[in-house]
Amino acid sequence: MTRTLAALLLAILCSSCAMPGRNVTATSIQVDSASIGRKVLAEVPLESAMERFEMVNREGHQVSYVAFTDTDYGGLFFLDNKLYGTVSKRDTRIFYSCRGYASATHYYWARDALDWIDSLMAATTPVTSVTLNFSGKTAMQSIKEVASNPVLSAVKSLVGMGANPLSIFNTLNTTRSDAVEYRSYKDTLQAMNDLMPGDGEDKLAKIVRPEDMSFTSDGVVMAYPSFLQDFYVNDGVVKVRQQPSFYQLSHLHAAIFYVPNMHWNLCKPYDWRQAMPPDWDGKETGNIHAGKTSRQ
Repeated sequence: MTRTLAALLLAILCSSCAMPGRNVTATSIQVDSASIGRKVLAEVPLESAMERFEMVNREGHQVSYVAFTDTDYGGLFFLDNKLYGTVSKRDTRIFYSCRGYASATHYYWARDALDWIDSLMAATTPVTSVTLNFSGKTAMQSIKEVASNPVLSAVKSLVGMGANPLSIFNTLNTTRSDAVEYRSYKDTLQAMNDLMPGDGEDKLAKIVRPEDMSFTSDGVVMAYPSFLQDFYVNDGVVKVRQQPSFYQLSHLHAAIFYVPNMHWNLCKPYDWRQAMPPDWDGKETGNIHAGKTSRQ
């Protein structure tokens, strides 16, 4: 009886576990001139995205960028939501590691975002279309996410708890509260994802207060580690939206940016492409998972 009830609740809750932009059955995405950059960034499976960010460059164009862990390409660069080109695996890894190093040792990378994005654009190879083939590990990862989802912890406790009606009632009540909290989390995340570079700081603050902050001489980093996002704000305007949270990673998990024998002194906006050792083989890239959490 209890096991049947647990299975039923699990099925009901899992029907709402998929995160915005997630398509766990997709194994490939075709990107061409008709594709919308922001939509492509959202469609890339969580486990296949090393990082994603959006900003406005010095010419006033919207820039969207996504780096991958498991495709034939390192990353895609979009200009005004249109595909601009591809970035090599080597360059996406250096770009990622060097900005993590800069955030950990100097100041948050987005303070120099205009310089970083100019150099990344220079490293981009223009293309008109690409096919992104994913490894297929996303389905297994999704199963792991369901298994570790804190919303389901109460459901798991139903199994083997006995037939005490009061215990079952209390557990179900807790499960319902957790489910409401989870739906609220997803609604907040969707509102954050709808923000565009150029939106006002007050618009972001009205959605949810920052979980952590870093004040700079010319702006502020509004960090949301549980949502895996950072927003760099300058003059009351959102300049850069970064995912995952480089603020959190650079302070708590800086080892994720490590590359053996890296020339860290070259990790500067216009020198970073020379920072990687020439014999780098890229094998550790497959171990990079930007979002090691069940919530995104």
